[in-house]
Amino acid sequence: MRRFIAIARTTALEILAEPLSLLVLSASLALAVLAPAFHYHQFGEPSRMARDAGLSALFVGGLMFAIVGAVRSVRREFESGTAAVALSHPVTRAQFLMAKACGTYAAFLLFAFVLGSVTAVMVNGSMIGAAVAKKTGDIPRIWGVSYACGVASFVLPYVVGALFNRFFRSRFALSAFMTAICIALASLFYRPSASLLRLVPAVVLLLLPAAFFSMAATSAAALLKTNAASAVCALLAAAFLPFAGNYCLSNALAGDGVIPWAYVAMAAIAALPAIVAAAVIGSVVSPSNNT
Repeated sequence: MRRFIAIARTTALEILAEPLSLLVLSASLALAVLAPAFHYHQFGEPSRMARDAGLSALFVGGLMFAIVGAVRSVRREFESGTAAVALSHPVTRAQFLMAKACGTYAAFLLFAFVLGSVTAVMVNGSMIGAAVAKKTGDIPRIWGVSYACGVASFVLPYVVGALFNRFFRSRFALSAFMTAICIALASLFYRPSASLLRLVPAVVLLLLPAAFFSMAATSAAALLKTNAASAVCALLAAAFLPFAGNYCLSNALAGDGVIPWAYVAMAAIAALPAIVAAAVIGSVVSPSNNT
């Protein structure tokens, strides 16, 4: 287990330190923050646009984050010879790939925490802005403080990351990612509302597809080169789109709607066979000569 945890921890830190991971996070945050800030129609509910934009950013950005992170990390291990060294020790191929997939998923969970937190902040800001507009008769807008927190989540990390890199020799992307996590966490404490707990099941549901794609991308990268593994994952993502409505349930939260935890549990059980199948394929199928 010590080796398993070490591989998973190293993988997570490696993915978080990737500049591409930071760019995916920043783009997803920009969508979650700017889309509800510049809309001009409430669609019958002040927080609908903020909720839809945030969950959509988590879904699309999360799949990209998990797939790209897993493929790049695993291919780097095989092409540099690190995987061969690890497998020469008492670490089986299955344990190695599972550790890499768990490390990828751990990094994704931090990504999801940031997106989920900022989505909650923007939804809360839209509700506060609507309450203020109702009293003053103005057009409902995102509450200024909530909007500032959202913008800070994808602007300040670059500033802090650059400062830490310059004065403390820390890795820029990793420092920026950690800063985004801290800002997202701190933003949650500004005028929290119990009604935001309705978002939790919706966010948890979006963690399930990423679990499958983390494992599938890890297995594909262990068997194929980067371009081929990425193509396989793209085809899997396209095949998954017709079923995305089972996991991205923003509309279920319209009005005072809630997503039952029983449904979340059933969705997790339904996703488990696919995750196991991806793990088995990566562990059992012999790699090609190009791997």
